[in-house]
Amino acid sequence: MSLRIAILSTVGVSLLGNIERSLDKLGLSQRAREVFGSRDKPPSRLPIDDELQGLFDKWASEGGEVLEDVVRVLSSDPVGFSAELNSLVAFLKSLPARHVISELRLQFYPTDTGTSRFSARALIEYLRRYGDKFRESAGLPANARLVIDDPITLRGFGRGVEWFREGLSDLMDKFVNNIVSLRRDGYKVVVNPTGGFKPESAYLTVMAMLAGAWRIIYIHETFRDIVELPILPITINPRYANLLSRNPTVNELTSEGLDPRDLEDNGIVEIRDGEVIVKEWFKKLMQTQG
Repeated sequence: MSLRIAILSTVGVSLLGNIERSLDKLGLSQRAREVFGSRDKPPSRLPIDDELQGLFDKWASEGGEVLEDVVRVLSSDPVGFSAELNSLVAFLKSLPARHVISELRLQFYPTDTGTSRFSARALIEYLRRYGDKFRESAGLPANARLVIDDPITLRGFGRGVEWFREGLSDLMDKFVNNIVSLRRDGYKVVVNPTGGFKPESAYLTVMAMLAGAWRIIYIHETFRDIVELPILPITINPRYANLLSRNPTVNELTSEGLDPRDLEDNGIVEIRDGEVIVKEWFKKLMQTQG
């Protein structure tokens, strides 16, 4: 028996905040000390429109001295500096069957900010460079295959209230599609919403339950330990499912008491020239309900 697990994690900026609090002990380069030592602009609380967000975006895509410093810090204590890695390691160590894990696939979902994309890049670089060290810390077999996907940015998240609905739509599209696809490929799918913003994490948890996630894990903020959220047996209202299993007409929706504009506002359908087009993420979600 072997086990293939995929863990989908949102990404916040806990890494940056922990570096700020430990700055004097880390031996960072002068440039990194300037960035993380700023009292006026601490990276972990940087406004979205601050010019430093652009620099973090550049470092996330191009690398450089600051990124190398952060990866080195992570390698010294990944669990202590990153809430995301802390939750991953704690969960994997809690699995009685971790000795039969043949493959672990990790996906990271940063918000649409430079600081979150930078944090995701640092996590990925650490895992790709220090995979053996991570396996050992998580109690995985030495021969377990470790697959680290490129980061998947949730467009609109973190950019302000006006972008919130777009962000939720992007989350639904990417998360639902990936959960369904990974399950079909034989993975046990774990969703880890520890990092990032709390309202989005709550919504993501519901979507993960509907899409058939195997486990939903979280590092609790009070007692700082891993918890597994119960998977509730929730389903899509059959009235929605029957009509939206195809592209219905506006008249068909209204005759069943459904408001087409409400469905469009909620990101379930798109109305184009009077034609109702069901969004792909919702179609994928319905495929899990049978």
